[in-house]
Amino acid sequence: MRDSARNRSMRLPRSSPYRSLTLVVALIVLAVLLLTLDQGGLLGSFRSQVQTLLTPLLTPLRRVGDSLSGAGSSLGDVQQLRDRVAQLEQANSRLSAENIQVQELKLRLAQLETQLRIEQERPWQLLGADVSARSPDGGRRLLMLNAGADRGVKPGMAVLGQEGGSPPALIGVVETVGPRSASVLLITDYNSSVSAQVYHQGVIATGVVQGQWQVGSRLKLESIDRAQPLVDGDVVFTAGLTAQFDAELPRAAILKDIPIGTVEQIQVDGHNQSAGVRPFVDPERVTHAWVLLSHDE
Repeated sequence: MRDSARNRSMRLPRSSPYRSLTLVVALIVLAVLLLTLDQGGLLGSFRSQVQTLLTPLLTPLRRVGDSLSGAGSSLGDVQQLRDRVAQLEQANSRLSAENIQVQELKLRLAQLETQLRIEQERPWQLLGADVSARSPDGGRRLLMLNAGADRGVKPGMAVLGQEGGSPPALIGVVETVGPRSASVLLITDYNSSVSAQVYHQGVIATGVVQGQWQVGSRLKLESIDRAQPLVDGDVVFTAGLTAQFDAELPRAAILKDIPIGTVEQIQVDGHNQSAGVRPFVDPERVTHAWVLLSHDE
């Protein structure tokens, strides 16, 4: 009995159908009342008060929304900037490569113009070649040209260079030749001996230009008779007699009248005199040279 009574007391009260109907009617009446008040302009003040209360709450939310929108736009702008930078870097790389090619073409043109001018001024047939390698500082004074037997280069041919406003001058002699390369013994090497002559007031003095690099100098003019006039500044040329006394190097006779340098620091020793020679072209700075292939009389 007690359990039955307890169960009845724990049951939820059932909603009365009259209560639901009353709630619906109340909502309808409230809606009609609000419409009437709104049409009569009586809700304006109420709406203003609600707006006044909600504005402080809505303003921060609106700012947050604007910030999020701006952040999204900024991210898009950053990506566009990155794409633009990548495009500019590619364009810059392309222009740099094209500029290098233009500079190389200008250099080649200048070299060809120099060769043409030399061949017009002198009866020489020249072959231009780039210096591809040099000997170590402590060894023999050699350089390697990127032209060889395939282009007519032979041992004993003179190799010329030009520097600044100097005349085209002797810098070495071809020593060995490969199909597409040639080794050049520089005139500054101690093993280099070139017959030479000096013109002074109509008098020709002959001697030998010896390389002096390994002994701390560059060139020395030797075996000049002391009776021959010789002064500082005299120009030294090849004499074309090298093959007659150079037995160690299988070279052809170096042509005569190729400029070498100028006389400086004359010294008298017994019946002979010697002098230092300042070369017109420093062989150590040459990057492009010309092989003298032939001489047209």
